[in-house]
Amino acid sequence: MSGAILGYRPLEEPSEWPLVADGVRMVAAATCDSVPYPVPKVMLALSGIATFAERAGLPRDPLVWLAPGTITRYLLTRPALKGSTLQTYRCILLRVREALLWLQGGQQPTPKMHAARQRAAPYTPAELARFLMWARGLPGAPARGGSALALLALGAGCGLSRREVLAARGTHVTALPSETVVVAVPDSDRLVVCRAMWEEVLAERARSAGDEYLFLPQRQAAEPKNGITNWVDRIQRGSSGLPELKLARLRSTWIVELLRQRVPEDVVAAAAGMGSTAGLAPYRAWVAKLTQEATMRLLRGWA
Repeated sequence: MSGAILGYRPLEEPSEWPLVADGVRMVAAATCDSVPYPVPKVMLALSGIATFAERAGLPRDPLVWLAPGTITRYLLTRPALKGSTLQTYRCILLRVREALLWLQGGQQPTPKMHAARQRAAPYTPAELARFLMWARGLPGAPARGGSALALLALGAGCGLSRREVLAARGTHVTALPSETVVVAVPDSDRLVVCRAMWEEVLAERARSAGDEYLFLPQRQAAEPKNGITNWVDRIQRGSSGLPELKLARLRSTWIVELLRQRVPEDVVAAAAGMGSTAGLAPYRAWVAKLTQEATMRLLRGWA
C-alpha cells in the first residue's frame, strides 16, 4: 500500500504536482484504509483535486481541497467525467473527507485519566500535510527549511524525544538497499525504523547534513535550553493557518499512528524507548476500538 502511495505520479505530471504531492500522500496514507476504494483510484482523485486547488490559488490545506464547494468546482472542470464515473469521483472525495474529519476530531482523553498521565494530542493528517508543505516552502538554508523538515521527520516519522532530536546527526541515519530508513538513536542502543511517509524527507536531510546535526546544524551548543521551542516560535511567526509546531505532539502522532495500525504494543514501546507497554496507556485515548468486521478479520487470519 505504501508503495502505491509513495510511488504514485499523475500521468501528465502537471507543474503543480510537486507543490501538493506531500499533502496528497499524507492524506491518502491516513485515510485509504477507511474508504472502500482501491488506493490508485483514491490517489487519482486526490491528485486531481489538489492540482486543481493549487491552480485556483486555494490554500494548500487538504480540508480546503475536500470542501464540498471545491469538489463541485473541480468536477465541473472535468466534462469527460460522466455518469457513474463522475459519481465515483464524488463519492471517493466525500468519503476521504469524512475519514479526514473523523481523524481531525479524534477522540478526547478519558475523563478518568489522571492529568499527570495525559499526553499531548496527536496532529491530524491534514495538519501534518500543511506542516510538510509549509516546511517545503521555507528558504532552503539548512537553518530554516532543512531544520523544519528534520524536526517533522524525526518527530512524526521516528518519535524521537527532544534530547534525541538535538543530538541526531546525518551519520545516525542509514538508508538501506530496500529504501527503508533507520535511525541509530544517539546515546542508546535503539534502532528506529522511519515511517514510510517520512523516509525520503529524512534521507534527503541526512545526505545534506553529513556529520553535522540534522536540526540547526550550525548551532554552537549541543543541547541549547529551549532550543527547539524558541526556534519554532521564531520561524512560525507570521505563518497563518498553522497550528503551533510542538515536538511532543509530533511524537504523540507517531505513537498513536502505530497503535491505530495495530502494531504490537511491545514493539511500539521498545521503539519509543519506554521500559514497558504501560507507558502507552495515555495514548490509547486517541485509538478507536476495532469495528466488528476488522476484529473478525484479525481473528480469522489469512484464509
